[in-house]
Order: sequence, then C-alpha cells, then structure tokens
Amino acid sequence: MKKIIAVLLIGLLLFGLCACGSPGNILEELAVTTAGPQTIRVTFPEGLTAPEYGQLLEENGVCSQDAFLDAVNNPEGDTSFLPEIGNADERPFLLEGYLFPDTYEFYLLTSPQTVVKKMLVNYQSKITDEYRARAAELGYTMDEILRIASIIQEEATTSEMKNVSSVLHNRLKNPNGKLECDVTIFYLEKYVKPYVEDIDVYTEKYNAYKCVGLPAGPITNVGIDAIEAALYPADTDYFFFVTDEEMNFYYAVTYQEHLANVKKYYKK
Repeated sequence: MKKIIAVLLIGLLLFGLCACGSPGNILEELAVTTAGPQTIRVTFPEGLTAPEYGQLLEENGVCSQDAFLDAVNNPEGDTSFLPEIGNADERPFLLEGYLFPDTYEFYLLTSPQTVVKKMLVNYQSKITDEYRARAAELGYTMDEILRIASIIQEEATTSEMKNVSSVLHNRLKNPNGKLECDVTIFYLEKYVKPYVEDIDVYTEKYNAYKCVGLPAGPITNVGIDAIEAALYPADTDYFFFVTDEEMNFYYAVTYQEHLANVKKYYKK
C-alpha cells in the first residue's frame, strides 16, 4: 500500500511540474484539498446574554447573530430534557439561562441549531439530580432557580453570591414582594430593547421594580457558582444590600439600616 501511495504522489508531482511549473505549487494545492474542515474554540464567560453569545459566534465565523437568536427562540430536535416553560411568549430569548457558559469547539459555518444543541447538552450534563431535588425542596423548579441564579450572577462577586442569594430568598418569602434589582432593568435596556419590536411586552414581566416575585425568565446565562448559591443561600435575615466603589458589600435587615448604609457607602 505504501508503494502504491508513493507512486501516486510521484505521478501527481510530475503532473504538477507540467501543469504549474514547480513542485511547490502542487504541494500547496494538495495541502488545501486534503485539509479537514476548520474548527475554532470559542469561550463564553459566565454572565453573558444570548445576544452576546450571538455576537461572539458571528465574530468567530461560526454563524450569524440573527441566525443564532432565531435558533434560541425556535430550537429543533429533542429538547425533552428542558423543564416545562409555560410562559414562552413572555420571554424575549426562550433559552436564555440554558446556554451553559463554557469553551466550545465548532466548525466554521456551523448550523446555529447545532450550536444551541451542544450548549443544551452541556447544561443537562451539569444539572444533577441533587440540584433538581434541592430546588424541589426549596419549592422551586430548576427554571426558577436559574432565574434567581441569573440575578445573583449579575449582582454579586463570587465570594458574596450566597449572601446576596439570602437577600433574594428572604424577599421571595413575601408572596407580594418585589425583588427590586437594578440588573433586571439593565437587561431590558441593553439586551432586549435592541432586538425586539415592543419592549413594553417584556417590561412588566422582567422589571423587578414592577413585577411581583421572579422575572419571567433568566436575565443571563449562569455558571455553577451562581446556581449553587441560588440552591444553597446563606442563612441570614438580610433583606437589603449595597456596594461601595470597591465592590465591598454591606447588608441590612431593616430598611432604616439599609438607608444608613446607602448614605455611608453608596457614592455613585
């Protein structure tokens, strides 16, 4: 077999000398035609939104942002492992929160449906039975835990995630309470408004100063630290927190204590 391959290569080189004038040209052509499809590794950090994912994919030549967002809202294939999402019409990006942050390897010009499927499979591999059982123990679905985790992801540094989680859980114990988190407004203004025709459709469902309880869906794609913080909050009586310019966190049980912290530490 080796002798046959050698003879074929010699023949190709001789043909190249006649057709192209030099053996270098024919070797370059052989290298191009025998190379496999190009792949690229793309890293999606924790805390990126679906539009940001799409932008990264487009910048790296995987697929366009528009095609990716369409696949996010209209996934194909077997998605039976996803929890039941009963309010799809209330979400600007259906799979926001389920696009697990990680480093992925893709072929250039990959189908956006293939990209989404790879991320969903990765999400499924990370969400253990223990996580699902803990969510049920707290009285939440995994989808609701992702919503809590997404706010934690945006509000807290890693070391403070469980304390911030305790604030959210304490507020959620009030059936008529509001989370009042600024990050939900930032999400609407920066990542939803540019991509939808009518922002008002989502404002009442996501603005945590207007909606009671959790927003209609996650506001970003979260990592394991935020998920575990949502599942295992610190045991505190905190209802408020504020940060200073160095991102130190100050917690309060009462509104009066919170106002004092804001006056002392909040300089923005």
